[in-house]
Amino acid sequence: MKRIFLLLLIVIVGHRITIAQTIKFKEVKNADLTYVLNNIVKTTRFTDDKNNLLIRAYIVPDKSGSAHIEGTDEVASSIYIAVSNDGETPEQHLFRLASVYNPKLVNWVKTATGPGLVLTYGPANKARKVTIQVGLKQLVVR
Repeated sequence: MKRIFLLLLIVIVGHRITIAQTIKFKEVKNADLTYVLNNIVKTTRFTDDKNNLLIRAYIVPDKSGSAHIEGTDEVASSIYIAVSNDGETPEQHLFRLASVYNPKLVNWVKTATGPGLVLTYGPANKARKVTIQVGLKQLVVR
């Protein structure tokens, strides 16, 4: 009988605790962050187990929108690359490649020095291809 009473008491108290919780929110006032999160067009991610890195890349159109080229829908965009290592308190870094004309994320490659993000940019008929080597604390454009 005591066990049933104790079990019932635990269930009632546990239920009251979860019901009593109120979820609170506040508006984020950082206009740049709000813009970025509301305008992400393309994302890709890569996990490098060898170097213990987690990498995400995001394409966000620039606020002006148009690249001012008549007759195309190609736009200038920023590419954000977020890098962190794994762990309870990971070291995290964010890099921005600003105003890249018509960027396309192609694929991830493994290089001798770590992961690389292959992307193309420029007018569709003259697109250039580059590899961005990604490290925890730096990027190298090749």
